[in-house]
This record gives sequence, C-alpha cells and structure tokens, in this order.
Amino acid sequence: MSRTVACPRCGSPASGNFCAQCGAPLVQRALCPACQAPLRPDALYCTACGTQVGAPPRKPRSALLPWVLSGLGLAVFSVMIAVLVQRGSVTRVGDMTMTGGLPGETTGGPPPAGAAANGAGAAAMPSMEELAAMGPRGVADRLFERVMREHEGGDFERAAFFIDMALQAYDAVPPEEIDADARFHVGLLRLLTGASGLAREQADEILASHPDHLLGLLLAARAADFEEDADGAEAFRARIRARVEEAGGIPDLPEYQAHRTLIEGVLQTDGGEGRGGA
Repeated sequence: MSRTVACPRCGSPASGNFCAQCGAPLVQRALCPACQAPLRPDALYCTACGTQVGAPPRKPRSALLPWVLSGLGLAVFSVMIAVLVQRGSVTRVGDMTMTGGLPGETTGGPPPAGAAANGAGAAAMPSMEELAAMGPRGVADRLFERVMREHEGGDFERAAFFIDMALQAYDAVPPEEIDADARFHVGLLRLLTGASGLAREQADEILASHPDHLLGLLLAARAADFEEDADGAEAFRARIRARVEEAGGIPDLPEYQAHRTLIEGVLQTDGGEGRGGA
C-alpha cells in the first residue's frame, strides 16, 4: 500500500507518484552533481554531460565460470601439444630448425650427445621454454615431423591422429611465415589424407612464386603420382633433374637440405618412377 505524503507543491495529502490535486511529482528525482540535470533512478552516467553518477553492479562469480573453464581448457590443450611434440622431436642440424626430411634422418654432422646410447635418430626433448620460443611455425613443423616419423615407421593410426593437429597448427601460423617449405609440409599432410587436389594447390602456390622451386615440383610430382598421372609426374621430376643439373647440384637452401633425401631420390631415377612414400 502506498505511503501518504504531503504534496511539495500544494500541501495536499497524496500517495503514488503524482499529486491527485495539482499533478506535481511526489518523488524527487536525483540531480547530476555536475550539471544538475535530472537523472533516472538506475542511471550510471548523466545523459546530459556524461558524468558518472553510479557504479555498475558487480557480476556474480558464477558469471566468470565460462571464462575460467575456457582458460583451463586452453592450458590443458597447450600442455598436451607440448608433451606430444616433445615425444616426437627429431635432432636439429646446426642452427637450422628441422622441418621434416625423412623421419629419423639427418644431413650430416656429429651425432647428438646420447645418440649412441639411445639409438640412431634419438633426440633430446626440448624444454617447455624452448617450445614456447618456437612460436606457431616451430610447433607446426614439429607436429609435421611427428606425422612423418609415425607414417615412415608404419604406425598409420598414430600418424592419422597427428595429421589434423598438424594441419590446424599450420592454419594458426601467421601468413607472412608461410613459405615454400611450410606449403610443402601442408601438401604432404594433405596427400596422407588422400586429398591430392589440396596438395596440388599447395604445389601451385609454390610454383606461382618460384616456377623452378624443387619442393613445388616435388610436391606436384607426388600429387600426380597419387592421381595415377605417370606422364605428369615424370614431367615434374624431369624439371627437378634439369634444375639441379643447371645449378651444378642441389642448391644450398635450408628447405632443400632439410628434404635433401627426397630430392636425391628423384635424381637417382633417370626417367623412371620417383621415390614413393612421404
């Protein structure tokens, strides 16, 4: 029941929001301390001058739960990626980050410490700090290497498990870091999923910028092999042999050295089929 008060204008007893005798408002509205403009009861800011006149209500802790859960999920995913990449690391060659030659193979240099005890191809696991310093491209390359190692070792189920993870990692790499080497990796991953058309797209992207790039030609040859286009595959391999002969050997580029075994496989087949596998 409304409380009866005296009308501030005519003094008549009144209740509600307005006086029944003179129509004067019975509820006095708050005024802005800066410009004296009337304020709405729930106003946080003055609509006339913008002065803050109220404090926003605090959100309940339950409203923060989705953000907390999302953060925990991201942290768990990051740890899983780190552990999986650590387990699949391969030996670095000098100062060059390994970007996926044939799994377990290196391009010379002394074996790493502990290799004799752990077997050929054994590698020290990078620390969490080293993984963080790699950035998106470094992590993507390590996942690519893991896929190649598992596939070469015959564990196709594990390789398939890592393929999607590696492709998503390359999707997260900034565009300016996607070079011919990265496109070659993505193309090989696509071939392992049976998507030869997508692999050929990566080869076309490489060759559009560098028409004689050996990795672009090699990836195009493998895509043609997958599509049973023997003539097309051999035409690309012939271009590889001609380019290497013209250069007097395999050019000393980091991506060529990382995949040197694959390129040499083409050079060793004069007009025949190129080396298979990934």
